[in-house]
Amino acid sequence: MYQSFNSDKLNYLDFFFETADGFGGKGRSDKRKYVERKNIGKSNGDAFPEKGAYFGCISEGEENRGAYSDLCVVIFPSNEPEDADDRWLVALAVGSLGFKDDYDIVTLPGTRRLFIRKMYGDKANTFIKNDFLNVESNDGFKKFRVNNNFPETLSNAVKNYEKEILVSTIIDPNDKKASEDVIKRYLGLYATIREWPSNKNNRKNVKEALTVENEDLDEEKEIKELLYQRKYVVLQGAPGTGKTRMAKQITKESKNVFFTQFHAETSYSDFIYGILPNVQEKGLSYEAREGIFVKAIRAAQKNKNEKVYLIIDEINRANLSNVLGSAFYLFEPNMSDGDVQIEVCPNLSLKKLPDNLYVIATMNTADRSLAVIDFALRRRFAWYTMMPHEIKLGNGYEFCAKEFNAIRDIFEKYATDEEMNLQPGQAYFIVSQDNKEKEIHERLKYEIMPLIKEYLDNGMLSRSKDDFTNYFRNRIHEEMYK
Repeated sequence: MYQSFNSDKLNYLDFFFETADGFGGKGRSDKRKYVERKNIGKSNGDAFPEKGAYFGCISEGEENRGAYSDLCVVIFPSNEPEDADDRWLVALAVGSLGFKDDYDIVTLPGTRRLFIRKMYGDKANTFIKNDFLNVESNDGFKKFRVNNNFPETLSNAVKNYEKEILVSTIIDPNDKKASEDVIKRYLGLYATIREWPSNKNNRKNVKEALTVENEDLDEEKEIKELLYQRKYVVLQGAPGTGKTRMAKQITKESKNVFFTQFHAETSYSDFIYGILPNVQEKGLSYEAREGIFVKAIRAAQKNKNEKVYLIIDEINRANLSNVLGSAFYLFEPNMSDGDVQIEVCPNLSLKKLPDNLYVIATMNTADRSLAVIDFALRRRFAWYTMMPHEIKLGNGYEFCAKEFNAIRDIFEKYATDEEMNLQPGQAYFIVSQDNKEKEIHERLKYEIMPLIKEYLDNGMLSRSKDDFTNYFRNRIHEEMYK
């Protein structure tokens, strides 16, 4: 082993604990809310541990040596012969004794979600375990270690802890700023889940550490690129995320737009073709009627040099097998002219849909009728999820970001992946600038609170009940449960 450890690297040791203290890890009486652990020389010239070095902080109340329980933040340094070859690992891990007081923290979906959100910018260098309660398997981390070519001294350090590592990020200690940013983010997240911050300065430090610059989301651009590549796209998302508005926005410059909304009674005759009674005639008579799907196909055949759009709103509300019939086969984005010809209706048989016909469907992920979307149809469409997010407005309208973020934070903390589909979208938080406070108060009281209460009464988001109750009580002085 290499006997010396560069003193510049040891500066990270001081930086780590000073940062933890600045995030609230040290209280007013200078008593720390964590236990310091380290296996590394403090002065230049001390031997680098043969089995690998580490330093970090573990849960308050644990012993300062030996096996311990619960969550910790730890850094595993390497000490290669050439400094340029060094790669270190910052990690959220579990003590070898497993969970004692942190079980509730780990079972909250928001704990893992926090790390996913805040480490997204470093996703190429980051491992996040799929199940934070699983401390029996090292398969995921082992593959991460091998794929990222850990240097020998780093591999020696982590090999006995692979099962217990929940989140980890590789850093280059030679890049001081980037490495310190990652360390601060891990400690900021640890301070958040441990509820360390106790004053304004602590909270400010944590907020700064967790502020990650992300590129602005350009949903319209992404959806257009996906649509023109795949031809058939479903926009899915929670209520109020602007799915129908987006479909209309994308097609607003075209003269060839066909719109329909599915419902439980929508049939093949409505959408494609049917023989229907003519109620205008005195005697009983019947007439053929082409549905909007056939009309869109004919428009695409007639205007081959123009894009033709068919918007199907609430596609999951109808029985799609009955509505599409044999036309289901034609929804294949890469279909070539083959031998199979589908008779859509009299005088219209196709081997494939026109190349200039594009279909945009919308689907509310909070709708209970999602089961009707079978796997065969899913394969034929591309699926784009529209998530609730902050938006910028003008022309007399304002987006209530404070209220939106308060609701979002509770969902982020308690909701399962499936329950995240229930989060109210940004449309709920758009109000007029002239009457902002009155409108947002009414929106919270008469729309959002009843919606959340319905979720809770149906057994969803059960652990969030107190947080939502307290929010509405403090924000609009209303009791959700009286």
